[in-house]
Amino acid sequence: MNENVGKFEKKKLGKIFLTAPGPTTKQMFSQLLRARKDPAGFLVDMRKKYGNVVQFPLPILPVYLVTHPDDVDRVMRVNAKNYGKRTIQYENLALVTGDGLLAADTDTWKRQRKLIQPAFHHEAIMRVGPDTVLVTDRMLGKWEKLSNNTVVDIDDDMMHSALEIVGRSLFGTDLAGDVEKTAQATLDALDIIVARARTPITFPKWIPTPNNRKLAKALNQLDGAVQRILDERKKMTGVAGFDREVDMLDLLLAAHDEEGGLNSKELRDQIVTFIVAGHETVASSLTWTWWLIGSHPEVQLKLQKEVDEVLKGRAPNVKDLENLSYTKAIVDEALRVFPPGWVVSRRSLEKDELGGYEIPDKAVVIISPWATHRHPDAWKNAESFDPTRFLPDSPTPQKGTYLPFGIGPRMCIGKDFAILESVLMISRIAQKWQLSPAGGEPVPRALVMVRPEGGLPMYINRRS
Repeated sequence: MNENVGKFEKKKLGKIFLTAPGPTTKQMFSQLLRARKDPAGFLVDMRKKYGNVVQFPLPILPVYLVTHPDDVDRVMRVNAKNYGKRTIQYENLALVTGDGLLAADTDTWKRQRKLIQPAFHHEAIMRVGPDTVLVTDRMLGKWEKLSNNTVVDIDDDMMHSALEIVGRSLFGTDLAGDVEKTAQATLDALDIIVARARTPITFPKWIPTPNNRKLAKALNQLDGAVQRILDERKKMTGVAGFDREVDMLDLLLAAHDEEGGLNSKELRDQIVTFIVAGHETVASSLTWTWWLIGSHPEVQLKLQKEVDEVLKGRAPNVKDLENLSYTKAIVDEALRVFPPGWVVSRRSLEKDELGGYEIPDKAVVIISPWATHRHPDAWKNAESFDPTRFLPDSPTPQKGTYLPFGIGPRMCIGKDFAILESVLMISRIAQKWQLSPAGGEPVPRALVMVRPEGGLPMYINRRS
């Protein structure tokens, strides 16, 4: 139950009214270093100190943090039509992805979603199975050349593998030879847009500042990857008798509605969107999942027992998903503890009420899956890692309590793709290898996605 923490008397600040509790301007300034160093933890602290609806004291723009599941559900699902994506967060993201599905707002997004949806139908997603096993085995082949108790950067391995899987499954392209440069370009581009979002004054892209030059180099690499994908598809199309499965790129190229098909810029934006979102999100999730598995030996033993009983030594396939229930529960719970997309934002189109407080039109509403997943009204013992929460006989999470892929009409279109890929990769690795932490507790770095500061070293050992 979302209880109002008490009446709040409106106060004028600059051009706006304060309509909900929150820090004073002086308190906000004193917290700036904390907010920059650990923004996800900062939002959790704000909820604990001021309640379910917090207004930040910005004199030009009304900005609210909303964390209670009921209010989150209203913004993202129940009254989603009142909240658009025209915010600084997505305007900066669009510098990389363009007006692709992730950053597009309202009408543009509706058209794109309708055109792209067929690429994520059940049959289309199934092709991720063999591609995931192939790429995972390629990575494990490199591990086989290492001795037991070797330390690997699991973050780096997951990043490269996830990008290869996206290339093969969505675009029918082997990015293995280009994966390191493209993965680094993605990280560089996302780092820059985070820096821009956190800086009050930013320079136009055409001014050659160090960050703008870095962004231009990263975008050049991403655009080059897109062009190579399209060139390769053009060559395939021209080969008589060439037989292959239809993939997402085929469907994007063939997509048409009353306005026609996707033009070259729209095509570029969608491909970059799925390169960025399709591998960065999954890689972040897999990295944290392995750290949680490795630091909870009892969970790793149950995982090994399940994959041994279900797979009996053979490679996993998509049909195994329903029998790998504990493996999937690990993935689901890891996404709760470490949601890759730790924050999203919306812009109110009309007035609304959240948690008993007035939300004016044109206000920015911040929603943090990281904070909501730690809300006591959402989860019991929220800080603990407990995969049993997501076993088949466990209660279904209430609306607004579980947000790794969002909820409502803008729920991530690639959710099933990501879950299937994660379960198959984890089960394949767990068949042959045991992982354990090779250092202290990693420090989450909340950028566009939550990733461990400085990578994530882990010991790898062959299972006896």
